[in-house]
Amino acid sequence: MINFISILIAVGFGYLFFRIVRPKNELSSKSIFYGRTFLAWSLFASTSFYIRPFVYDQNLNNIIYWLIMSAPFAIFAFVFGFLYGKFRN
Repeated sequence: MINFISILIAVGFGYLFFRIVRPKNELSSKSIFYGRTFLAWSLFASTSFYIRPFVYDQNLNNIIYWLIMSAPFAIFAFVFGFLYGKFRN
């Protein structure tokens, strides 16, 4: 039962970060719009997977682990989305 609850909390945090980062409407620059959209999806996925240890044991090391795992993935996703928006016809 605690596994199910920790998964729900992790997905909830992922959805929260998704809603915060995702652009509300298409910005003037399509490249920034796609960059933020890809960033939002990457934060949703990485938070859903890597925040679970923090749910079990509220420790600073678990937050640092989440940050170390999420930051490079988020940067890569933003750059990929930015380039996708830049070269999309």
